[in-house]
Amino acid sequence: MISAINNARIQEILWAPEDRDEAWRIDLQRFQQGDVMLTRRSAGESSIKAIQRLLIFLGYSTSSSGAFAIDGDFGRGTNRAVAQFRFEHSPATRISRETLCYDCNWQNARKNITVIPDVRLTVQTLETMLKNALQAIDTGDMMCGSFEEAIFHLNAVHQRTLFTCKQIHQRYGPPTVQALMQIKEEQGVNVQPEWILTIIKQETGGVVRPRFEQHLLTRFNRQEPAADFVELRYRSMSFGLGQILGDNFQRVGAPSAHAMFVSPLNEQVLFIARFLVSKRHVVSKKNPSEQDFREIAKYYNGPGYESHHYHEGIARWFREFRTIL
Repeated sequence: MISAINNARIQEILWAPEDRDEAWRIDLQRFQQGDVMLTRRSAGESSIKAIQRLLIFLGYSTSSSGAFAIDGDFGRGTNRAVAQFRFEHSPATRISRETLCYDCNWQNARKNITVIPDVRLTVQTLETMLKNALQAIDTGDMMCGSFEEAIFHLNAVHQRTLFTCKQIHQRYGPPTVQALMQIKEEQGVNVQPEWILTIIKQETGGVVRPRFEQHLLTRFNRQEPAADFVELRYRSMSFGLGQILGDNFQRVGAPSAHAMFVSPLNEQVLFIARFLVSKRHVVSKKNPSEQDFREIAKYYNGPGYESHHYHEGIARWFREFRTIL
């Protein structure tokens, strides 16, 4: 029996409030009766959504694009997540580190994911996942460092929620004020609050939705083949309200990339401020110019920012938050 399924908090992880139908029980009964052949082709949609929610709660991407998605499709991304979990928690697994760090770059990482073989979602694997989830709840070692916040953002990802500027200000305005006071104390810089709120709106819409970059894991593993795989996987993800890459953990004052995943929301806001402060000549301005928005866009989104219209987006949100403030 997979008794942890009946735990009230586990059920909050597995199913969104409006999505708790009974179809998953069919797959569960098959599990418990000894059918351990549930693969990405045979499991039901409701069960796959539950497994995807569990994987996301545990810190694994479920989409071949690297997104944290709940779509009921046991596709290549969810298959990779289960394979990563089994590699990290099952010494007997036949999945190798080299396979999980397959040769790729950012252009072909999604295409080459097929080199990861199909995996089976066994009773033992599911039990280990549930055990790890319960341990995370007990220790606070989970997304946002809080069970309530983790479930809130998990449900928001499931429902594909994006918050308005006004809602973002209501939720993250107070921690933004605290973060800017700390930045002022640490570095003597007056960062304008609109910049923090603008990045939250532009990057995540106010919902914590990490993103995994396979090509970075491949690169980091090539550079540091003896490094801890789990930490390399976290270094290959963008985290928090500001989607800051885990490899920047030292830059934002976090002890590790994994620590960024479990950081509470007030720390996530502080990380954005610390990341932006190197552009102090821009983010201290109350009335930035178009060139200022372009500079921040290039810094935050990379040299291809124009193709994403990133500078236009942050200019629009900055003006919106200036009106609200």
